[in-house]
Amino acid sequence: MQSIDFYQSHLNRVSRSFAFCIQKLDSPLRQWTSLSYLLCRVLDTVEDSPWGNVALRSGHYEDFESFIRSNPKKSVVAEWSSNFPDSIPEGEKQLLVDASLLFQDLHDLPPSVRTHLQDTVLRMSAGMRHYGQDPSGALKLSDLGEVNRYCYFVAGIVGELLTRLVLEAHSDFKPKPDLFKNAFHFGLFLQKVNLLKDQLTDEKEGRFLVPSRALLLASLRENAQGSVDYITSLPIEEKGYRVFCAWSLFLGAASLPWIQQSFAQADSSKIPRSVTEELLEAIEEICQDNEALQSEILPHLNSLPELEDSSLDEASVSKNPQILEWFYRIAGNALATEDFKNLRLIPQ
Repeated sequence: MQSIDFYQSHLNRVSRSFAFCIQKLDSPLRQWTSLSYLLCRVLDTVEDSPWGNVALRSGHYEDFESFIRSNPKKSVVAEWSSNFPDSIPEGEKQLLVDASLLFQDLHDLPPSVRTHLQDTVLRMSAGMRHYGQDPSGALKLSDLGEVNRYCYFVAGIVGELLTRLVLEAHSDFKPKPDLFKNAFHFGLFLQKVNLLKDQLTDEKEGRFLVPSRALLLASLRENAQGSVDYITSLPIEEKGYRVFCAWSLFLGAASLPWIQQSFAQADSSKIPRSVTEELLEAIEEICQDNEALQSEILPHLNSLPELEDSSLDEASVSKNPQILEWFYRIAGNALATEDFKNLRLIPQ
């Protein structure tokens, strides 16, 4: 695999918060997680780029998926990378230049780790392709169920993948039955925070991903509780991964008032650095104390509105029952039907 410095330099360019948190992971989990994130980021670039027509986007998805399934030649990846729109961010351009090295590292992984990563990224790609059928990149989600299913594919299954990687690194760890369900809660929580943070920018670009800001905020309550349940189910001795997850969770939760202020005032309000530093230090100190973590999340939960079940009627499913057939077909088998209901991915 490439060096940690190689991965870190790319992470610093495309996601500063993730790049900061990931430094808490030990090897080989840090390298596996870095590679996973960067491959997903390349896929994000396929999704987000302004292609102008369906055929171009579809062709790039198909090529990406073929590179995930079997190791491509460097020249083939170079040609593929050179055909992206010039308007993509500079950090993503540099990542595409090194894309062949990422695919090489994927295919050099231990077989079980490689299989987990391939399966996750291919399901993510299938989900993105479903939601990215408009060549202009326009997308409108109509209700909370659609938001949850969208978040499932762009982030929830990343929570599943990270959990599988932790299990690979700790073969003696016996997880609780609800570990994977709560891993999805964790992924959904982080992605929903991003949707709230980026709502104004997304809508300027034709992506309407927040049908109801109040409803999305309310749904974070159970996602946050599931997230802290996930962290407290992890091996106590795996401090690095606990810190990595806890920092991400509590930073997202603590940022919500600032995100709300930024949205209301249409400005760039964000959590002050001094508050962030104090929070990260406090969370690292208690990350192996399950009781303390559960207590620490309570003020954030109490600040969120209550989620009323009566507001969860799914217009998208009632108008088009085939949505659930499609979802089941590519969602994978990590969860039982009751878990899908608990996560509000399908109607109760």
